[in-house]
Amino acid sequence: MIFSNLLLATVAAAGIVHVPLTARDVSDAPELAQHLSARGINHGTQKMGHPFYEATLEIGNPPQKVTVCFDTGSPYLWVPSANSTQCYPDKCKSTFDVEKSSTWKYQELGSGWGGKGMWGFDSVSYAGASFDGFNLWTSIEKMGNAFGIWGQSGSTDPKKSFVQALAHAKKISRAVYSLNSEGPINYNDPQTVGTVNNVYYGGYDKKKFEGPLTTLNCTHHGAYAMPLGGFSLDGEKVQLAREHQVILDTGAMGSVFPNSTLKRVSEKWGGKGEWKNGAWQIGCDATPEITYEWGLTKVPVNMTNNVRKNENGGCHIGGLTAVPDDQEKLLTGPPLISRSLVIYDNDRVTITIAKAKYSDESEVVEIDGDIPGAISYEDFLNGKIEPVESTEPESTVEPTQSSTLAVKTTQKPDPQQTDPQQPKPDPMPPVENENSIDWCGLYGLMC
Repeated sequence: MIFSNLLLATVAAAGIVHVPLTARDVSDAPELAQHLSARGINHGTQKMGHPFYEATLEIGNPPQKVTVCFDTGSPYLWVPSANSTQCYPDKCKSTFDVEKSSTWKYQELGSGWGGKGMWGFDSVSYAGASFDGFNLWTSIEKMGNAFGIWGQSGSTDPKKSFVQALAHAKKISRAVYSLNSEGPINYNDPQTVGTVNNVYYGGYDKKKFEGPLTTLNCTHHGAYAMPLGGFSLDGEKVQLAREHQVILDTGAMGSVFPNSTLKRVSEKWGGKGEWKNGAWQIGCDATPEITYEWGLTKVPVNMTNNVRKNENGGCHIGGLTAVPDDQEKLLTGPPLISRSLVIYDNDRVTITIAKAKYSDESEVVEIDGDIPGAISYEDFLNGKIEPVESTEPESTVEPTQSSTLAVKTTQKPDPQQTDPQQPKPDPMPPVENENSIDWCGLYGLMC
């Protein structure tokens, strides 16, 4: 949905732009399912019931509406071409036709997302904000996906990064944006399709988290890779073979875990730590939960929907990727992101995270400097932080009323629902081969 400049001005005056995203079913867009599967994000999850975050842009002059996947795991804007060998004629769901835009300017040929295409410049509009000469890539031949990818990860170039363009145009004070979901998104759970995810460029909603806010330095500006503090199961820490980096990627439909962590889940919840037919076994009535930890910040993720029936009886852990214990980078998608308040800071190359609070209350505040109340993960590691119950800050900025920009969908999950879902058949077990993960596909041109 594209908002008018008048609506944009309502929030831009306070330095915040609110953009709505909706969790969509991957079965509605098989092209995107193909793309996500090619990235090796997880195994056996590209089926009905798996949501992705969808947004609509206007590109070119006259403007063409192009539907894209909102992707924090890659930089830049990638769109399929209406005239590509893959999409012509009318074979793809949503495309951009450079021949119909009077403002398109060709730059150069280039590869991307498993295909060939060309880089160029054109006007791009989103949420009422329009930028001329925005850099984008459009396909020529068949590519790894035929669905647009709206990369949000770090780039300092306002011609390539939307959040950087907003800051450069002084529509927001700093190149920072936040995500908060109105409910948890689970693996293969139809109730979570349609969940509204709020994106605030230049601010965050201080009523949508509980417990400490923790800020971590990212090691890769192009994909927001940040340290993982650890995992715990019912308060018991999981011993890890090495330090890991975790990537909070809205384009990842599931999660990646070390084999030893999933073995502990199996041992704790009725599977006896047994690896059978390419999967870790688990009790069919299990309600497993893995907690991600970053110092004082702890985010539990219910994994009941990852309990899958075996073809010949019993159950296994499915819908995720098991990798060798020595693999450094671990992707995680909406199952964790939707249970967190996440603030992506392109200026300072940091991520600030807290446990989500699903509340009807809302108080959106601008970020024009430090994030109020956030504690440094490095300070925690160095013993400079004392345990606290909560760091929810007192607002020093007038709240911004942005409810006029919220988009509600017809399907919303009940955040209080705890009844376990019945396990469903899943004949495709998790993979354990690190080579199956296409990290160049993850980072785009940043490889």
